[in-house]
Amino acid sequence: MVSIQNVTPKQAEILDRIWECDTEDDVLELREAMDPADWHTLDLLIETIAISCIDDQVQSEVDCAQVREILSNF
Repeated sequence: MVSIQNVTPKQAEILDRIWECDTEDDVLELREAMDPADWHTLDLLIETIAISCIDDQVQSEVDCAQVREILSNF
């Protein structure tokens, strides 16, 4: 289970809308329906969810070489 703490009310609202999505297409439709000013927040929250899911699976730094490579781009 993903738990994201210390979010603003606006971020919590966007997270609620993300959880309602069943497919990637649903997320894309959500993005298209949102105010473009909120796209960055949506993208960051999706990345946060993805990282949280990966974090739950990683047992050691050896397990996450690919993730470390991707994150080094930021």
